[in-house]
Amino acid sequence: MSTSTPAGGPPQDDAPLLDVRNLRTWFHTERGLFKAVDGISFQVLRGRAVGLVGESGCGKSVTSLSLMGLVPQPPGQVQADALLFEGRDVMALSAEERRLLRGGRMAMVFQEPMTSLNPVHTIGAQIVEALRAHTGLSYDDAKKRAIEVLELVRIPSAAQRFDDFPHRLSGGMRQRVMIAMALACEPVLLVADEPTTALDVTIQAQILDLLRDLQQRLGMAVLIITHDLGVIAELVDEVIVMYAGQIVESAPVQALFDDPQHPYTIGLLGSIPRLDVVRERLSTIEGSVPSPDSQPAGCRFAPRCPFADAHCHASQPPLRSMGPGHQVACWKAPVELGRPMQQELADVAR
Repeated sequence: MSTSTPAGGPPQDDAPLLDVRNLRTWFHTERGLFKAVDGISFQVLRGRAVGLVGESGCGKSVTSLSLMGLVPQPPGQVQADALLFEGRDVMALSAEERRLLRGGRMAMVFQEPMTSLNPVHTIGAQIVEALRAHTGLSYDDAKKRAIEVLELVRIPSAAQRFDDFPHRLSGGMRQRVMIAMALACEPVLLVADEPTTALDVTIQAQILDLLRDLQQRLGMAVLIITHDLGVIAELVDEVIVMYAGQIVESAPVQALFDDPQHPYTIGLLGSIPRLDVVRERLSTIEGSVPSPDSQPAGCRFAPRCPFADAHCHASQPPLRSMGPGHQVACWKAPVELGRPMQQELADVAR
């Protein structure tokens, strides 16, 4: 993978579209300092789809909000060695520059469209407002563009639905409107935070198919935030696995599913229902994600890991290369983790 351009330098064709370096998002609370995201680094290349996966509470959504500049400060505190987007360090931008960037070149789809859409304005008016704020189009031109993007996300009779209020649309249609709003200004990066969580299985499949089609047709980069490995398998080129505010494994999607190296990743994969395997019950990962204000001293997964030893509990493992594009933060990898250990972990989980 190529090196990034220096902060503030001109973007290069081979440079990552998004380059996150040592991102830290902490919250000051009455209980103490919550380290929701604690020193993560990753890249998103132009036109590629990257999945950020993990349990609830691992820091996925806070990561997306940090990228978009939507973490309230205070109580939040967002720091990074650099957060480069198209070669510019967005951490150095003014609030107004960040606002223009958000919704323009980079856009976000939230997981609950009913709370993200304004219930007292029509869906068309909300898309037009976003367009005029970022493009300076006239109302008529903005309305024309709004209808075009509603058609793009497969909303039937888009011109007629333009004047509908959000409550008149189903959950799947509202999510399509959110995607249309995000795409209206032709972003080069789309961040989708749990885009299918509140939808039934049939509608989930439709939304995933839509996102995959739009990503391929428009050539934009996509960062998918999800806890669902089924979504990851369907949509992304690369996977980043987060646990307790840190990255524990990252790999091309096929490598992750074929040869996971971290016990947490193996546990996540083992918990997926499969039609070709008969089980009395699904595998589970015992325990829960540690609280952000009381993280273990060593590996953060060690208290839940059936293979942890004294070294794991005492010292935090760094991310190490396991092959092309494959990194893992585990003291046991790669010699002891592999097919036999995966089977052992599945047996332990049963």
